[in-house]
Amino acid sequence: MRTTVRTPMAEIHTLRDLLDARGLTMDAAGVLGQVDTATISRICSGQARPTPQTVVRLALALGVNARRMAGLCDEAWQAREERLTDERGETLRQVDIDARAGTR
Repeated sequence: MRTTVRTPMAEIHTLRDLLDARGLTMDAAGVLGQVDTATISRICSGQARPTPQTVVRLALALGVNARRMAGLCDEAWQAREERLTDERGETLRQVDIDARAGTR
């Protein structure tokens, strides 16, 4: 008999956390929700925000309500925005980030 450990929803803060808790890959979530895997990857990394249609599809596929799903997706976006601030707390544009990294 196999024992399954469930992660409490209070400990799930991002879409990535939810996928891990459900034991799903991005590919599997994409199939279940009929969402492109690349889109899920961009949402998980904070590079994109989902459309309302994507939020609903993922919510239905992963068994959470749409408001909760929107919050999970937004956490990655917020975290990325926090990483894109400089020492003075000012938001950096991608051009500034690239210049500091020496890629432009």
